[in-house]
Amino acid sequence: MHPSLRIRFARGDYLKDRRIGLAVTGSIAAVESVKIARELIRYGADVYPYMTREAEKFISRDALLFATGHEPVVELSGRDEHLEEFDLVLVAPATADIIGKAACGIASDAVSTLILANLSRCLFVPAMSERMFSNPIFRENLERVSQFARVMEPKFEEGEMKIPSREEIAARVIHELHEELRGKKILVIGGAGYERIDDFRIVTNLSTGCTSIAIAKVAYFLGADVKLILGLHSCEVPPYIPVEEFGTLEDLLWKIDSMVSEGYDAILVPAALPDFKPSHMEGKVGIEEMRDMNWEENPKFLSLLRERYGGFLVGFKAESNVPEEELIRRAEDRMRRHRLDMIVANDLGNVTREGTEAIIIHGKGRVRVKGTKEDLARSILEVIADEI
Repeated sequence: MHPSLRIRFARGDYLKDRRIGLAVTGSIAAVESVKIARELIRYGADVYPYMTREAEKFISRDALLFATGHEPVVELSGRDEHLEEFDLVLVAPATADIIGKAACGIASDAVSTLILANLSRCLFVPAMSERMFSNPIFRENLERVSQFARVMEPKFEEGEMKIPSREEIAARVIHELHEELRGKKILVIGGAGYERIDDFRIVTNLSTGCTSIAIAKVAYFLGADVKLILGLHSCEVPPYIPVEEFGTLEDLLWKIDSMVSEGYDAILVPAALPDFKPSHMEGKVGIEEMRDMNWEENPKFLSLLRERYGGFLVGFKAESNVPEEELIRRAEDRMRRHRLDMIVANDLGNVTREGTEAIIIHGKGRVRVKGTKEDLARSILEVIADEI
């Protein structure tokens, strides 16, 4: 068994049956190509490497053979390797030279010929010095290529336009190849909200934010334009997901106008929002003052959002140690009261940091899910994709 087969599907099957051409050019960033190839394979892709002669100064053919299980194409032969059928051609790293050739329709080696034959299927990942990236002639070439292909923004670091991480590149490839939510705008509101007791203390709910982050990630994988509004959390947010933070419920309420005006096709709210808030006191209060503190009920965010938002709205209902019938009854009651299109119900006794069990309730029925939080996120979004 080739080593590449041992890692296939290690991160999921989002690239199952996908053929990816990986074009490696002469940049020091070529040393990252093995990691990029392996990351794509972990999602199920079959990766076929192509490389320029200049790339061989930085990485060997054997390294790419090890990474992918396929001999790298360095020179074209009678097998017409440039006409292989690929779902996407990833040019990573993409030098100024290869982008200039693509912009001018030049096919002078295996990589530039592959690109010319597949330009509309190409995703370029530039890597070069900032001075080269800023050159007006190069910018014209990049703009011209962008009219026919896709370009991934490099990250500026240490005066260089560096190649993004392998995780970001794999996510972008997945995003480009999935159509389930293509053209749809998705907003996810997650994490824990809080209310201030005094200038030092808050009251909040226990929430890691992992479910909301998983939903945003999978929505991006499925082709959506995604935004995440996030409260307190302990899970890492992928760098390709745009994030806006909130703290108190009042912070979130101020954002409703923009939520409505931005035209989201669906809004999902797995956020854990406080039902009550204390009377805020200045400074740091003592124990006696804490005991005498008054509490008032917070308004229901979902109801206020529904008053202004007419799109597909998804709520979440968490209970603890209740029979399934009662969990469903309470979830359906919330669904009616807030006029939700879907609700996801679970018992906290069945939730861990790694996994969860939940019931998705929507207009066409119920879906039971048991697995990772990403499994739940995918099931939720697949239902939404059929509805919007």
